[in-house]
Amino acid sequence: MLNVQRLTVSLPNYLYQLLASRVENGKMSQFVTAVLEKELIAKEKSNPIGDFFSLRQRLPKKTYKDIIKAIKTGRV
Repeated sequence: MLNVQRLTVSLPNYLYQLLASRVENGKMSQFVTAVLEKELIAKEKSNPIGDFFSLRQRLPKKTYKDIIKAIKTGRV
């Protein structure tokens, strides 16, 4: 099961009526999730290479010796 967060949202009545007329009972959360993903995630400008280097800069700095020592002791 997905980790979820419950949310209460207020909609204008006309928008709720339109939503209720187009989405099956019990499927509103799935519909709203899909719309939000499309609007917030899919349209977000993504730069995978930039994201990688940004993450890399935030990671702890480890030397080759640190990595080998951690492997030998079974810890990273």
